[in-house]
Amino acid sequence: MATIKELKELALHAAKGTAPANFSNDNVNEALRAEMSALCSSINEFQRNKHDIFDIIITAADEIVPKKVLDAVGIFAEVQSVPQGQKILFKTKKGHARARKFLTQVGLSGLYETFRLDSDTFEMQGMAIGGAARIDFERFLNGADSMADLMEIITTGLTDAVFVQIHKALRAAVTTTNRPDTNLVINNTFVADDMQRLVNVVRAYGSSAVIFAPPEFVAAMGPDAIVPVGTNYQGIYHPQDIDAIHNTGFINLFRGTPIIQMQQSFLDDSNTSTWVDPQLAYILPTGGEKVVKVGLEGQTQMWDFINPDQSIEIHTYKKMGTAILAYNNWAIYQNTGITQTFENPYVNL
Repeated sequence: MATIKELKELALHAAKGTAPANFSNDNVNEALRAEMSALCSSINEFQRNKHDIFDIIITAADEIVPKKVLDAVGIFAEVQSVPQGQKILFKTKKGHARARKFLTQVGLSGLYETFRLDSDTFEMQGMAIGGAARIDFERFLNGADSMADLMEIITTGLTDAVFVQIHKALRAAVTTTNRPDTNLVINNTFVADDMQRLVNVVRAYGSSAVIFAPPEFVAAMGPDAIVPVGTNYQGIYHPQDIDAIHNTGFINLFRGTPIIQMQQSFLDDSNTSTWVDPQLAYILPTGGEKVVKVGLEGQTQMWDFINPDQSIEIHTYKKMGTAILAYNNWAIYQNTGITQTFENPYVNL
């Protein structure tokens, strides 16, 4: 029987997809599943060990969620984790390249609010994000479900909740009254010159630019996004563009500006509702202050509830917040000609 400390280490490795010395990834998952099952071999064993089980899951979640968020959006997002009760304070740079700063963040009412940022710091107001997973204890006893599965569901759900908040704030920035007209294009098709104009606006502030877009938007950019080798060679394009399309199906460079695809996913079995808004592309500065701010406060909280049918509900919540510094040095392109399939996976967020 492994110690709780050893189980925490196994859980972290399993969540990260790594393995300690003399272990393979498969062995880590098998060992964690076996050890967690031993802690839940009966309802009495679960009740006796549940606080240790929750501690293992909380440790893994609080370690993994910030890292997953950073890996996905770290190029343009600043992520800060603070202990429970500590203020989430972000410092902002002042007087750089004449960028006027506004703040778009979620309010306590759940609505996004926009206001002028006159200070060099701002406090982020977090909100509690909660969820629950129901487990049939008989499936536990039969080995069909495990606490390792539950841990993966919880860490994935908390990470997804952060992504939802980031995406909501980015989408809210489209309609903010503080955004200059030169930083927004809304068209029913892709026009390369319009995208280039937005890139030029971002570059004018002394930063390099990068285009973040879902695969539907990149696909809709079409041949117009590829620059011919020369004016006398219409239809003959740069070999690197041809290789990119051949190898990945998409271009990865728009006239010298990198294109980074946002990971897309479906929310339903019919593949009709998508996780990311397919119409929106964001032209963001790199190398300077991060546009997106993410705050995570305190430990993940967990508790259980046993239903009359002996199924167990595991409830969790985490305090988090997101904000967008709505500069006039980043831009948005909305192609309304792309079929709108975006749907919020969490209707209460």
